[in-house]
Amino acid sequence: MKISSKLMVAAAVLLAACQKENIDKQSPIAGSTEVSEAMVQENGNNPDEAMLKANNKSNTNGHVYIESNDAGGNAIVVYTQQLNGKLSWSSSTNSGGNGSGAGLGSQSAITINKDYGLLFAVNAGSNSVSSFKIKNDGSLELKSTVSSGGTLPVSVCTKNNLVFVVNSTTANISGYSIDADGNLSPINGSEKSLSDITALPAQIAFSPDGSTLLVTEKITSKISSFSLDANGAVTNAVYTNSVGEEPFGFDFSRGRYMIVSNAFQGADNASTCTSYTNLSWNISDVNGSVANHQSASCWVKTTKYGRYAFVANAKSNNLVTYYINPWGAIYYLPWSAAATGAGPIDVTVSDNNLFVYNINSGDHTITEFIRGFAGTLKSIGIVTSIPSFAAGIVAD
Repeated sequence: MKISSKLMVAAAVLLAACQKENIDKQSPIAGSTEVSEAMVQENGNNPDEAMLKANNKSNTNGHVYIESNDAGGNAIVVYTQQLNGKLSWSSSTNSGGNGSGAGLGSQSAITINKDYGLLFAVNAGSNSVSSFKIKNDGSLELKSTVSSGGTLPVSVCTKNNLVFVVNSTTANISGYSIDADGNLSPINGSEKSLSDITALPAQIAFSPDGSTLLVTEKITSKISSFSLDANGAVTNAVYTNSVGEEPFGFDFSRGRYMIVSNAFQGADNASTCTSYTNLSWNISDVNGSVANHQSASCWVKTTKYGRYAFVANAKSNNLVTYYINPWGAIYYLPWSAAATGAGPIDVTVSDNNLFVYNINSGDHTITEFIRGFAGTLKSIGIVTSIPSFAAGIVAD
Protein backbone atom coordinates (compact mmCIF):
# COMPACT_ATOMS: atom_id res chain seq x y z
CA MET A 1 0.00 0.00 0.00
CA LYS A 2 2.85 2.42 0.81
CA ILE A 3 4.50 1.78 -2.55
CA SER A 4 1.18 2.26 -4.32
CA SER A 5 0.60 5.57 -2.50
CA LYS A 6 4.05 6.81 -3.48
CA LEU A 7 3.40 5.90 -7.08
CA MET A 8 0.09 7.71 -7.01
CA VAL A 9 1.72 10.84 -5.60
CA ALA A 10 4.50 10.71 -8.19
CA ALA A 11 1.97 10.28 -10.96
CA ALA A 12 -0.04 13.25 -9.69
CA VAL A 13 3.09 15.41 -9.56
CA LEU A 14 4.07 14.34 -13.08
CA LEU A 15 0.55 15.04 -14.37
CA ALA A 16 0.55 18.49 -12.77
CA ALA A 17 3.94 19.25 -14.30
CA CYS A 18 2.72 18.19 -17.73
CA GLN A 19 -0.41 20.30 -17.38
CA LYS A 20 1.70 23.31 -16.33
CA GLU A 21 4.01 22.78 -19.31
CA ASN A 22 1.04 22.79 -21.67
CA ILE A 23 -0.37 25.95 -20.10
CA ASP A 24 3.01 27.68 -20.31
CA LYS A 25 3.32 26.80 -23.99
CA GLN A 26 -0.10 28.23 -24.71
CA SER A 27 0.23 31.28 -22.45
CA PRO A 28 3.85 32.46 -22.56
CA ILE A 29 4.97 34.60 -19.66
CA ALA A 30 5.56 38.32 -20.00
CA GLY A 31 9.17 39.04 -20.75
CA SER A 32 9.66 36.15 -23.14
CA THR A 33 10.92 37.19 -26.57
CA GLU A 34 10.28 33.92 -28.39
CA VAL A 35 7.15 33.47 -30.45
CA SER A 36 5.83 30.77 -32.78
CA GLU A 37 3.03 30.55 -35.30
CA ALA A 38 1.31 28.02 -33.04
CA MET A 39 1.29 30.52 -30.18
CA VAL A 40 -0.09 33.23 -32.44
CA GLN A 41 -2.92 30.97 -33.62
CA GLU A 42 -4.02 30.38 -29.99
CA ASN A 43 -5.21 26.86 -30.80
CA GLY A 44 -7.74 28.32 -33.22
CA ASN A 45 -9.03 30.89 -30.74
CA ASN A 46 -7.39 34.00 -32.23
CA PRO A 47 -10.37 36.02 -33.57
CA ASP A 48 -8.22 38.07 -35.96
CA GLU A 49 -7.09 34.77 -37.51
CA ALA A 50 -10.55 33.16 -37.44
CA MET A 51 -12.14 35.99 -39.41
CA LEU A 52 -9.65 35.40 -42.22
CA LYS A 53 -10.74 31.77 -42.48
CA ALA A 54 -14.44 32.65 -42.31
CA ASN A 55 -14.38 35.55 -44.77
CA ASN A 56 -11.37 36.12 -47.01
CA LYS A 57 -13.20 38.54 -49.28
CA SER A 58 -14.65 41.97 -48.68
CA ASN A 59 -18.37 42.33 -49.21
CA THR A 60 -18.66 46.10 -48.82
CA ASN A 61 -16.97 49.20 -50.20
CA GLY A 62 -15.29 51.36 -47.59
CA HIS A 63 -13.39 54.64 -47.70
CA VAL A 64 -9.91 55.80 -46.76
CA TYR A 65 -9.13 59.44 -45.90
CA ILE A 66 -5.87 61.41 -45.84
CA GLU A 67 -5.17 65.12 -45.49
CA SER A 68 -3.01 67.00 -48.00
CA ASN A 69 -1.31 69.19 -45.34
CA ASP A 70 -0.64 71.68 -48.12
CA ALA A 71 0.55 75.10 -46.89
CA GLY A 72 -1.49 76.77 -49.63
CA GLY A 73 -4.75 75.19 -48.44
CA ASN A 74 -5.31 71.96 -46.58
CA ALA A 75 -7.77 69.40 -48.02
CA ILE A 76 -9.14 65.99 -47.11
CA VAL A 77 -8.74 63.48 -49.93
CA VAL A 78 -11.18 60.54 -50.09
CA TYR A 79 -10.45 57.17 -51.67
CA THR A 80 -13.01 54.43 -52.26
CA GLN A 81 -11.96 50.97 -51.13
CA GLN A 82 -12.96 48.43 -53.78
CA LEU A 83 -14.10 44.92 -52.88
CA ASN A 84 -10.59 43.61 -53.53
CA GLY A 85 -9.02 46.23 -51.26
CA LYS A 86 -7.67 48.45 -54.01
CA LEU A 87 -8.16 52.21 -53.57
CA SER A 88 -9.45 54.67 -56.17
CA TRP A 89 -9.61 58.46 -55.86
CA SER A 90 -13.13 59.65 -55.03
CA SER A 91 -13.21 63.31 -53.93
CA SER A 92 -11.38 66.16 -52.20
CA THR A 93 -12.78 68.75 -49.76
CA ASN A 94 -11.11 71.95 -48.55
CA SER A 95 -10.51 71.82 -44.82
CA GLY A 96 -11.11 75.45 -43.93
CA GLY A 97 -7.45 76.03 -43.10
CA ASN A 98 -3.85 75.53 -44.19
CA GLY A 99 -1.44 72.68 -43.71
CA SER A 100 2.17 73.02 -42.63
CA GLY A 101 3.75 72.11 -45.97
CA ALA A 102 6.13 69.80 -44.10
CA GLY A 103 6.01 66.51 -42.25
CA LEU A 104 3.98 66.66 -39.04
CA GLY A 105 5.90 63.97 -37.17
CA SER A 106 2.67 62.79 -35.60
CA GLN A 107 -0.06 60.15 -35.67
CA SER A 108 -3.79 60.85 -36.04
CA ALA A 109 -3.78 64.18 -37.85
CA ILE A 110 -7.29 63.09 -38.84
CA THR A 111 -9.79 60.91 -37.00
CA ILE A 112 -13.38 59.69 -37.29
CA ASN A 113 -16.26 59.65 -34.80
CA LYS A 114 -18.44 56.83 -36.14
CA ASP A 115 -21.29 57.46 -33.70
CA TYR A 116 -21.75 60.99 -35.03
CA GLY A 117 -20.67 60.28 -38.62
CA LEU A 118 -18.03 63.01 -38.40
CA LEU A 119 -14.39 63.40 -39.42
CA PHE A 120 -11.97 65.80 -37.71
CA ALA A 121 -8.67 67.18 -39.01
CA VAL A 122 -5.91 69.49 -37.83
CA ASN A 123 -4.87 72.49 -39.91
CA ALA A 124 -1.25 72.75 -38.78
CA GLY A 125 -0.48 75.86 -40.82
CA SER A 126 -3.38 77.94 -39.51
CA ASN A 127 -3.57 76.64 -35.91
CA SER A 128 -7.10 75.31 -36.21
CA VAL A 129 -9.14 72.12 -36.22
CA SER A 130 -12.07 71.34 -38.55
CA SER A 131 -15.06 69.02 -38.52
CA PHE A 132 -16.76 67.37 -41.50
CA LYS A 133 -19.99 65.45 -41.98
CA ILE A 134 -19.41 62.12 -43.73
CA LYS A 135 -22.02 61.61 -46.45
CA ASN A 136 -23.41 58.24 -47.55
CA ASP A 137 -21.03 58.09 -50.51
CA GLY A 138 -18.02 58.84 -48.29
CA SER A 139 -17.62 62.44 -49.45
CA LEU A 140 -17.32 65.21 -46.87
CA GLU A 141 -19.07 68.46 -46.00
CA LEU A 142 -17.12 71.02 -43.96
CA LYS A 143 -19.14 71.94 -40.86
CA SER A 144 -16.94 73.89 -38.44
CA THR A 145 -13.43 75.35 -38.05
CA VAL A 146 -12.13 76.71 -34.73
CA SER A 147 -8.83 77.70 -33.16
CA SER A 148 -6.74 74.81 -31.86
CA GLY A 149 -5.97 76.74 -28.67
CA GLY A 150 -2.24 76.75 -29.43
CA THR A 151 0.36 76.66 -32.16
CA LEU A 152 1.00 73.86 -34.67
CA PRO A 153 -1.77 71.31 -33.95
CA VAL A 154 -0.53 67.85 -35.00
CA SER A 155 -2.98 65.25 -33.66
CA VAL A 156 -6.70 65.07 -32.91
CA CYS A 157 -8.95 62.53 -31.16
CA THR A 158 -12.64 62.08 -30.42
CA LYS A 159 -14.88 60.11 -28.06
CA ASN A 160 -18.62 60.45 -27.58
CA ASN A 161 -19.37 64.20 -27.92
CA LEU A 162 -15.81 65.36 -27.20
CA VAL A 163 -12.86 66.31 -29.42
CA PHE A 164 -9.33 67.10 -28.24
CA VAL A 165 -6.28 68.37 -30.10
CA VAL A 166 -2.62 68.55 -29.10
CA ASN A 167 -0.46 71.48 -30.22
CA SER A 168 3.24 70.91 -30.81
CA THR A 169 4.94 74.30 -30.51
CA THR A 170 2.97 75.42 -27.46
CA ALA A 171 2.96 71.87 -26.00
CA ASN A 172 -0.64 71.92 -24.82
CA ILE A 173 -4.00 70.24 -25.32
CA SER A 174 -7.40 71.82 -25.91
CA GLY A 175 -10.90 70.34 -25.96
CA TYR A 176 -14.27 70.90 -27.64
CA SER A 177 -17.79 69.59 -27.43
CA ILE A 178 -19.64 68.69 -30.63
CA ASP A 179 -23.31 68.68 -31.50
CA ALA A 180 -25.07 66.31 -33.89
CA ASP A 181 -24.35 68.68 -36.77
CA GLY A 182 -20.62 68.70 -36.14
CA ASN A 183 -20.25 72.18 -34.68
CA LEU A 184 -17.24 72.56 -32.37
CA SER A 185 -17.48 74.54 -29.11
CA PRO A 186 -14.43 75.14 -26.84
CA ILE A 187 -14.68 73.61 -23.35
CA ASN A 188 -13.79 75.79 -20.38
CA GLY A 189 -10.99 74.22 -18.36
CA SER A 190 -9.90 71.86 -21.13
CA GLU A 191 -6.58 73.54 -21.97
CA LYS A 192 -3.61 72.00 -20.20
CA SER A 193 0.16 71.99 -20.72
CA LEU A 194 2.24 68.89 -21.39
CA SER A 195 5.13 68.00 -19.09
CA ASP A 196 7.49 70.55 -20.69
CA ILE A 197 7.41 73.17 -23.44
CA THR A 198 9.98 71.05 -25.32
CA ALA A 199 7.80 67.91 -25.15
CA LEU A 200 7.23 67.61 -28.93
CA PRO A 201 3.99 65.56 -28.82
CA ALA A 202 3.35 62.80 -31.34
CA GLN A 203 -0.24 61.72 -30.65
CA ILE A 204 -3.29 62.35 -28.50
CA ALA A 205 -6.06 59.79 -27.89
CA PHE A 206 -8.78 58.92 -25.40
CA SER A 207 -8.31 55.82 -23.29
CA PRO A 208 -10.80 53.14 -24.38
CA ASP A 209 -13.13 53.91 -21.45
CA GLY A 210 -13.08 57.63 -22.32
CA SER A 211 -12.05 58.82 -18.85
CA THR A 212 -8.47 59.76 -19.68
CA LEU A 213 -6.54 61.53 -22.44
CA LEU A 214 -3.14 60.10 -23.34
CA VAL A 215 -0.35 61.97 -25.12
CA THR A 216 3.05 60.65 -26.18
CA GLU A 217 5.95 63.11 -25.79
CA LYS A 218 8.94 62.44 -28.05
CA ILE A 219 11.62 64.71 -26.57
CA THR A 220 10.86 64.10 -22.89
CA SER A 221 10.11 60.38 -23.40
CA LYS A 222 6.98 60.66 -21.30
CA ILE A 223 3.33 59.68 -21.59
CA SER A 224 1.02 62.41 -20.32
CA SER A 225 -2.31 61.38 -18.80
CA PHE A 226 -5.16 63.85 -18.28
CA SER A 227 -8.25 62.97 -16.26
CA LEU A 228 -11.51 64.58 -17.38
CA ASP A 229 -14.78 65.45 -15.70
CA ALA A 230 -18.18 64.80 -17.29
CA ASN A 231 -18.00 68.06 -19.26
CA GLY A 232 -14.52 67.45 -20.65
CA ALA A 233 -12.58 69.78 -18.34
CA VAL A 234 -9.17 68.51 -17.20
CA THR A 235 -9.13 67.59 -13.51
CA ASN A 236 -5.67 66.05 -13.12
CA ALA A 237 -2.44 65.52 -15.03
CA VAL A 238 0.19 62.81 -14.57
CA TYR A 239 3.45 62.56 -16.52
CA THR A 240 4.90 59.06 -16.67
CA ASN A 241 8.34 58.08 -17.97
CA SER A 242 7.99 55.81 -20.98
CA VAL A 243 9.54 52.36 -21.13
CA GLY A 244 11.49 52.91 -24.32
CA GLU A 245 13.00 56.08 -25.76
CA GLU A 246 11.02 58.58 -27.86
CA PRO A 247 7.45 57.20 -27.62
CA PHE A 248 5.59 58.03 -30.79
CA GLY A 249 2.40 56.51 -32.22
CA PHE A 250 0.04 54.17 -30.42
CA ASP A 251 -3.21 52.24 -30.61
CA PHE A 252 -5.24 50.04 -28.27
CA SER A 253 -5.91 46.33 -27.84
CA ARG A 254 -9.08 44.87 -26.32
CA GLY A 255 -9.92 48.07 -24.49
CA ARG A 256 -7.18 47.53 -21.92
CA TYR A 257 -3.75 47.83 -23.48
CA MET A 258 -1.92 50.71 -25.15
CA ILE A 259 0.65 49.61 -27.74
CA VAL A 260 3.30 52.34 -28.22
CA SER A 261 6.19 52.57 -30.68
CA ASN A 262 9.57 53.80 -29.45
CA ALA A 263 11.57 55.48 -32.23
CA PHE A 264 14.91 55.94 -30.39
CA GLN A 265 15.71 59.01 -32.54
CA GLY A 266 15.79 56.82 -35.62
CA ALA A 267 18.96 55.01 -34.55
CA ASP A 268 19.69 52.03 -36.77
CA ASN A 269 17.96 48.80 -35.70
CA ALA A 270 17.17 50.28 -32.27
CA SER A 271 13.37 50.63 -32.33
CA THR A 272 11.02 48.88 -29.93
CA CYS A 273 7.39 48.80 -28.85
CA THR A 274 5.85 48.72 -25.38
CA SER A 275 2.47 47.53 -24.14
CA TYR A 276 0.95 49.50 -21.25
CA THR A 277 -1.95 48.74 -18.91
CA ASN A 278 -3.76 50.58 -16.07
CA LEU A 279 -4.44 53.37 -18.54
CA SER A 280 -6.85 55.34 -16.39
CA TRP A 281 -4.93 55.58 -13.14
CA ASN A 282 -1.32 54.29 -12.95
CA ILE A 283 0.17 53.47 -16.34
CA SER A 284 2.60 50.54 -16.23
CA ASP A 285 4.22 48.36 -18.85
CA VAL A 286 3.27 44.72 -19.40
CA ASN A 287 6.49 43.17 -20.69
CA GLY A 288 8.99 45.93 -21.26
CA SER A 289 10.46 47.51 -24.37
CA VAL A 290 10.31 44.77 -27.00
CA ALA A 291 12.81 45.13 -29.87
CA ASN A 292 11.90 44.72 -33.53
CA HIS A 293 15.39 45.33 -35.03
CA GLN A 294 14.05 48.11 -37.27
CA SER A 295 14.80 51.82 -37.58
CA ALA A 296 12.44 54.70 -36.74
CA SER A 297 9.36 52.77 -35.61
CA CYS A 298 6.80 55.56 -35.34
CA TRP A 299 3.24 54.68 -36.39
CA VAL A 300 1.05 51.93 -34.94
CA LYS A 301 -2.35 50.46 -35.80
CA THR A 302 -4.03 47.42 -34.25
CA THR A 303 -6.47 44.98 -35.79
CA LYS A 304 -10.18 44.86 -34.97
CA TYR A 305 -9.85 42.17 -32.29
CA GLY A 306 -6.57 43.50 -30.94
CA ARG A 307 -4.30 40.50 -31.53
CA TYR A 308 -1.92 42.29 -33.92
CA ALA A 309 -0.23 45.69 -34.09
CA PHE A 310 1.23 46.87 -37.40
CA VAL A 311 4.19 49.24 -37.02
CA ALA A 312 5.56 51.54 -39.74
CA ASN A 313 9.34 51.96 -39.76
CA ALA A 314 10.29 55.17 -41.58
CA LYS A 315 13.98 54.34 -42.09
CA SER A 316 13.60 50.60 -42.71
CA ASN A 317 10.91 51.17 -45.37
CA ASN A 318 8.63 48.43 -44.09
CA LEU A 319 5.79 47.45 -41.82
CA VAL A 320 6.31 44.83 -39.12
CA THR A 321 3.85 43.07 -36.85
CA TYR A 322 3.62 42.42 -33.14
CA TYR A 323 1.39 39.72 -31.68
CA ILE A 324 -0.53 40.77 -28.55
CA ASN A 325 -1.47 37.88 -26.29
CA PRO A 326 -4.70 37.86 -24.22
CA TRP A 327 -2.84 39.32 -21.23
CA GLY A 328 -1.40 42.26 -23.16
CA ALA A 329 2.18 41.03 -23.59
CA ILE A 330 3.62 41.80 -27.02
CA TYR A 331 5.91 39.71 -29.22
CA TYR A 332 7.69 40.78 -32.38
CA LEU A 333 6.95 38.46 -35.31
CA PRO A 334 10.32 38.03 -37.08
CA TRP A 335 8.66 36.68 -40.25
CA SER A 336 6.34 39.68 -40.67
CA ALA A 337 8.39 42.42 -42.39
CA ALA A 338 6.50 43.74 -45.45
CA ALA A 339 8.19 46.20 -47.83
CA THR A 340 6.53 49.58 -48.36
CA GLY A 341 7.41 52.61 -50.45
CA ALA A 342 10.04 55.10 -49.28
CA GLY A 343 9.59 56.64 -45.83
CA PRO A 344 6.42 54.91 -44.52
CA ILE A 345 4.49 56.98 -42.00
CA ASP A 346 0.79 56.82 -41.04
CA VAL A 347 -0.92 53.41 -41.22
CA THR A 348 -4.54 52.23 -40.92
CA VAL A 349 -6.60 49.02 -41.00
CA SER A 350 -9.78 48.87 -43.07
CA ASP A 351 -13.10 48.77 -41.26
CA ASN A 352 -13.66 45.18 -42.39
CA ASN A 353 -10.30 44.17 -40.84
CA LEU A 354 -8.99 42.69 -44.09
CA PHE A 355 -6.77 45.40 -45.55
CA VAL A 356 -3.92 47.63 -44.35
CA TYR A 357 -2.83 50.92 -45.94
CA ASN A 358 0.11 53.21 -45.24
CA ILE A 359 1.33 56.57 -46.52
CA ASN A 360 4.87 56.70 -47.91
CA SER A 361 6.29 60.19 -47.42
CA GLY A 362 9.39 59.64 -49.54
CA ASP A 363 7.73 58.73 -52.84
CA HIS A 364 4.25 60.16 -52.20
CA THR A 365 2.34 56.89 -52.45
CA ILE A 366 -0.02 54.67 -50.45
CA THR A 367 0.86 50.97 -50.18
CA GLU A 368 -2.12 48.60 -50.19
CA PHE A 369 -1.89 45.30 -48.31
CA ILE A 370 -4.15 42.34 -47.64
CA ARG A 371 -3.81 40.63 -44.28
CA GLY A 372 -2.53 37.06 -44.15
CA PHE A 373 -2.29 34.50 -41.39
CA ALA A 374 0.06 34.85 -38.41
CA GLY A 375 0.30 38.62 -38.78
CA THR A 376 1.65 38.66 -42.33
CA LEU A 377 0.87 41.26 -45.00
CA LYS A 378 0.84 40.85 -48.79
CA SER A 379 1.11 43.88 -51.06
CA ILE A 380 -1.77 44.21 -53.54
CA GLY A 381 -0.83 47.52 -55.11
CA ILE A 382 0.25 51.14 -54.80
CA VAL A 383 -1.64 54.43 -55.06
CA THR A 384 0.60 57.00 -56.73
CA SER A 385 0.75 60.80 -56.83
CA ILE A 386 -0.78 61.55 -53.44
CA PRO A 387 -0.17 65.07 -52.00
CA SER A 388 3.51 65.73 -51.29
CA PHE A 389 3.07 66.41 -47.55
CA ALA A 390 0.11 64.07 -46.92
CA ALA A 391 -0.46 63.27 -43.26
CA GLY A 392 -2.93 61.16 -41.32
CA ILE A 393 -4.80 58.18 -42.70
CA VAL A 394 -8.04 56.67 -41.44
CA ALA A 395 -10.57 54.16 -42.80
CA ASP A 396 -14.33 53.99 -42.27
